[in-house]
Amino acid sequence: MPIGFDVQKRWSTDQLIHGIEAQDFVKLLQKNNWRVDPVYLHRLAMVGGLSVPATMLGRLEDMRFGRALSTQEIDPEPLFAIGHWRSGTTHLHNLLGRLPGFTYPTVMQVIFPTCFLSADSFLPQLTGRMLDGTRTYDNVKQGWYEAAEDEIALAKLTGKSPYLAFMFPEQSAKYERYVDFLECSQAEKDEWKDAFRYLIKKIMLQTRNKRVVVKSCTHTARIRMILEMFPNAKFVHIHRNPYEVFASTLHMRSHTDWENFFHLPDVDPEVVRKNQTLELGQRIYERVIEDKHLVPEENWFEMGYADLVGNEVDVIGRIFEQFGYDGWDRSKRVLEEYLDGVKGYQRNQLKMDKRLKEDVYAAWRPAFEAFGYDKD
Repeated sequence: MPIGFDVQKRWSTDQLIHGIEAQDFVKLLQKNNWRVDPVYLHRLAMVGGLSVPATMLGRLEDMRFGRALSTQEIDPEPLFAIGHWRSGTTHLHNLLGRLPGFTYPTVMQVIFPTCFLSADSFLPQLTGRMLDGTRTYDNVKQGWYEAAEDEIALAKLTGKSPYLAFMFPEQSAKYERYVDFLECSQAEKDEWKDAFRYLIKKIMLQTRNKRVVVKSCTHTARIRMILEMFPNAKFVHIHRNPYEVFASTLHMRSHTDWENFFHLPDVDPEVVRKNQTLELGQRIYERVIEDKHLVPEENWFEMGYADLVGNEVDVIGRIFEQFGYDGWDRSKRVLEEYLDGVKGYQRNQLKMDKRLKEDVYAAWRPAFEAFGYDKD
């Protein structure tokens, strides 16, 4: 373990990998040479211990719901809410996924993707203390039935996600290719697609065929692969000033990295965090700028974060109109009630020095230009 680092959040139970099945956890450890620093052996024990009942419940769930899942159709197709981390995607996800006829992946579903149909009635009660009431980095409400990124589930189901680099930071290059899958084999892509369909089918089975609003920031770079599965897929893309996005992403990762490490990086974690954020963002912005043109114009809705905040009802109404969704009058009432309940939320106020701004502009210049943000 590197010497001189102030280990933070050592006893956090907010690991993304919780709920993985035992055989998949063993494979993940093997691929990373079983590297777990002594300071994190308790995480190994917690994740491994929980993987045993998750595996047993998963096999029971396969037997109980296998036939129903085999005939479950993905109709209606998912709606994809995309954008770089900290661009307003969580707010957008909550706005859309709470509406009548819509749903979203929940924390319960993404933490226990192989057994949530069976365990939904008791696991939240048994494991309630593992989950904080709000996210540590922005005070957004958190709970077993709140909205969550399906990428957390897909990381466990496939072992192919950049999120796994949070646990094994020295292997980040290996996992970052799963941001867009362009460097991956067809077999790897097919495995990911099968896992995605499996997850969406299970959510639809549980919610009686509601349209799933999918929000994972990594999907912003996967438009090509999503279109291969759903040629008529509809996307809502939200962007935000890149300086604000970068500062907020660094702040987020100053919490989430420490919550998920299985071993400490061999160099300063702050340096790793900065470089990874720049590189991942560059890859995501390049993909969405190029690949959004593959989507028919009528299936693409784009906005800035500043356009959404304070104008949520109008913006969501325009999304309904463009995509031809029914039931706007009822949805509008539900939306207004939800917005009344989140009034007063305060965003983090973050600052960046001049040199860091120069680094951001150099790496993310295409985003500044494509979405109309000034360098200064």
